[in-house]
Amino acid sequence: MTRREIFPPVHSIRSLPHDNNRLLSTEVPRLSDPHAERLHRKQRLAASYRLFAELGFEVGVAGHFTARDPIETDHYWINPLGVPFSQIRVSDLLRVDGAGQVVEGDGLLNTSALDLHYELQRARPEVVGIAHLHGFHGRVWSSFGRLFEPITAESSAFIDDQVIFARNALRSADGALEQDRQIVTRSFVEHFAANNLLVWQNHGLWTTGETVESAAWRFIQADDSARAHLLAYAAGQPVVPEIDPADRAPKARREFFAWVNFLPLWDRIIRQQPDLLD
Repeated sequence: MTRREIFPPVHSIRSLPHDNNRLLSTEVPRLSDPHAERLHRKQRLAASYRLFAELGFEVGVAGHFTARDPIETDHYWINPLGVPFSQIRVSDLLRVDGAGQVVEGDGLLNTSALDLHYELQRARPEVVGIAHLHGFHGRVWSSFGRLFEPITAESSAFIDDQVIFARNALRSADGALEQDRQIVTRSFVEHFAANNLLVWQNHGLWTTGETVESAAWRFIQADDSARAHLLAYAAGQPVVPEIDPADRAPKARREFFAWVNFLPLWDRIIRQQPDLLD
C-alpha cells in the first residue's frame, strides 16, 4: 500500500453506483478493512484542514477537527498545534488516547479541547468527526445566542438538529462563571445531545458527523449559514417560512447528503494539492 493510495476507490460523485443517471443508493459506502478505514479517515481529515485554510477558518492556533480511530475507537486523530492548516498532511496527524496522550505521530498537542472531543465521542458512539474551527461568520453569529432559522435551503438543514450552549449561564454556587473543567465538559456534552450543530454562545460553532466528510461539510455549511443570517438581518427582516417536521428527510438520508456534498471538494483538493496525502 502506497502512502498516496486513496480509500475508498469511489471518491467522486460521478463514480458512485448509478443507473440511468440516477443514484442507486443513499447509503454511505463503508470499508470492511479497519486499516483501510483508518487511512481513509486520516486522508479526509487532512483534506478538510486544507479546505478550512482556503475558507479562512484558521485563526492563530485556535480550532480543532478530530476523527475517531476505527481500530482503537476511544482514540482520535487531530492536527498538531502550530502547523498551518494549509500545510497539514496525513503524516502530520496525531493519534490521541483517552488519557489525552499522543500514542502515534510527532508534534505539539493542542490540549485546549481534549476532554470535550473525548467525552463527546464517548457519549455518542455513532460520531466519527467533530469539528470546531474559528470561522469568522460563525463566531459573530454566536454572539447573538440564537439558532439558525430556515431562511435559506442551507440553513434549513439544521432545523431540529441544533442547540445553543450558553457557556456564560454556567455559574458556580457563588455566582461566578464556572471554571471547573469537568462541569463545563459534562454540560457541553449534555447540551449537544444528539444534535449535529452546537452554537457555543460568544465562541463559535461545533459540528459532528457519522463520517469525517459529513462533519466537515456541516461546518462549512454552518459558517455559510451564519454569513447568510448576518447579511439578511443587516438588510432587513427576512421571511422565515414554517417547516413541518414531518417533511424532513430521515436522519440517515441527511447524513448521506452531508457526506455527498463533501465529495466535490475532496475531488478538487486532492488534485490541486496531492501532497496532503503524504
